[in-house]
Amino acid sequence: MPGLIKICGVTDVDSALAAAEAGADLLGFVFFHKSPRAIAPEAAEEIVTEVKRTCYDKGVEPPHFVGLFVDAGEKQLAETAPFLTHFQFHGREDAGRVAEIGAEFAMEMIKALPIAGPEDLAAAAAFEEAADMLLLDARPPAGAERPGGHGAAFDWSVLQHYSGATPFLLAGGLEAGNVAAAIAAARASGAFAGVDVSSGVETRPGVKDAEKIRAFIAAARGAL
Repeated sequence: MPGLIKICGVTDVDSALAAAEAGADLLGFVFFHKSPRAIAPEAAEEIVTEVKRTCYDKGVEPPHFVGLFVDAGEKQLAETAPFLTHFQFHGREDAGRVAEIGAEFAMEMIKALPIAGPEDLAAAAAFEEAADMLLLDARPPAGAERPGGHGAAFDWSVLQHYSGATPFLLAGGLEAGNVAAAIAAARASGAFAGVDVSSGVETRPGVKDAEKIRAFIAAARGAL
């Protein structure tokens, strides 16, 4: 099923439209206040509305919309669920909690797992029945206040040890210049589903660049 491209950490309409028009399959919004890419639910909803309107006007399918959460409460999930298609969890949510939220909100569920070496892949087994997809991201540096978006990659060769059935997106340190190599390495696992980028298409943390977005999507699409 490889072929998904996700642009995460979107904070403005222009970047969202650039990604959608270039062929992104998923757009991600960060609902975690410590992130430089944090966005308020009402602002994210306005972006979703504009992207959908533009896509429908052009006769193309809009991308899916993903909300990124870290140990979110019911209120935050409930106020974002109406305009999202996926929830993505980066906190301490266990498989039971992921399954419970997915059933409650009828939402596609993505669980992020921090990866440094082959031993970290063992955590994926617990989410086989709970998550629709996993996000395998580089383990954050010691003392980091947020779980992702640090622009660091892990050793992609460890992906050959992933034996789970749950599809996964690859994240961490990706950009236009290395995404083809990352995809080539990730194909060692039959569960590879696509790639996720945030800092690799920015001019500075939280500020997306339309040209970098287009370059990343073109490079990824050419390798998928």
